[in-house]
Amino acid sequence: MIITSGEQRGTQRDYRLDFFRGLALLFIFLNHIPGNDFSWITNKHFGISDATEIFVFISGYAAALAYSRRMTRDGFRAATGRILHRAGEVYGVHILLVLVLAVEAIWLFNRTHNINILAYSNIITLMADQKAGLLNTLLLTYRPLNMDVLPLYIVLLMVFPAALWAMMRRPLVTLGVSALIWVVAGQTGINLPGYLGGSWYFNPFAWQFLFMLGAFASLNRDSLRRLTGRHGQALTIAAIAYLVFGLYLAATFYTPSLVPALPQALHDVIHPISKTNLSLLRILHFLAAAYLVSRWMPASASFLTSTLARPLIVTGQHSLPVFALGIALSFTGYAILREVDGSLLTQGLVSLAGILLLVGTAEGLKAHDDAVRAKARSVPGNAAHA
Repeated sequence: MIITSGEQRGTQRDYRLDFFRGLALLFIFLNHIPGNDFSWITNKHFGISDATEIFVFISGYAAALAYSRRMTRDGFRAATGRILHRAGEVYGVHILLVLVLAVEAIWLFNRTHNINILAYSNIITLMADQKAGLLNTLLLTYRPLNMDVLPLYIVLLMVFPAALWAMMRRPLVTLGVSALIWVVAGQTGINLPGYLGGSWYFNPFAWQFLFMLGAFASLNRDSLRRLTGRHGQALTIAAIAYLVFGLYLAATFYTPSLVPALPQALHDVIHPISKTNLSLLRILHFLAAAYLVSRWMPASASFLTSTLARPLIVTGQHSLPVFALGIALSFTGYAILREVDGSLLTQGLVSLAGILLLVGTAEGLKAHDDAVRAKARSVPGNAAHA
């Protein structure tokens, strides 16, 4: 989910990964502000998958791209160390973000005396029993609102060294095992436990399958390209048809008075379309969209090097800090719309300000990275390694 530009250094970069990861980050920010009508520009309202699927699949793709090269070059131990180091970085950001949200929610509560702010953010659970709350924060079993993605990614990274090793040697067998785990999770409901009962919103036993699909696609690009090339027209028609079906299903949910409902028998077969256990319909919807994008926007597309695409690409290249900032800003946006003004104009201003801050942060981080690299190249003895 959150692979930085440095992890792909030395590879031929596919800027589509950065572009769509950046787009997913902005979509997630907009979708996490309740009552924000501008979230209607995101893919969430026009199908049965959303930005989370984009995020997880690209993360698996990028992780395999980066760490498989390291594993081949430096061996399993070195690659494992790098992957676990990354997991530690994400863990540290997650803990810091929980504390930031707690401070923000408590400050807003002290200003407004509105207990709903603490309840909505789930910080009230932390305040009810601070010792237990902090312990379960460290164990990833307690999470404030919208803080489910990073724990999922941490768990996926923890098991990825072995999964990647197997995927590099027996890709179809490894993907089959991953699919079996996903099926079992969906059928049995097996999940990781949450604090005070319940379970993880993003079930790692289910979502690992999409992550591994991304890794499989990354490591078998040429084979998949040949396979889809032989059946390109049929796959394109099927993908378009399924996306239209997904649009219809979304319409039955958002505008039931205007769209005829599914026949009850078919409704009972396909519902519920579980996000927690990653329903098959969600996977197929995402894969249909991803397939069409891969055909209609090749890696060599001139758009990807244009000024218009640059902000999203840079945002996608700095996804961890941008994601964390987006979570904090979305909670701030919620407080503004709830406590100050919820008009359409304010929604637009909050959305635009948040997007500009996220993109601006990514641009600032890129400028810093460029300056560090330029300084390293200017030091005698480093030029050969630049």
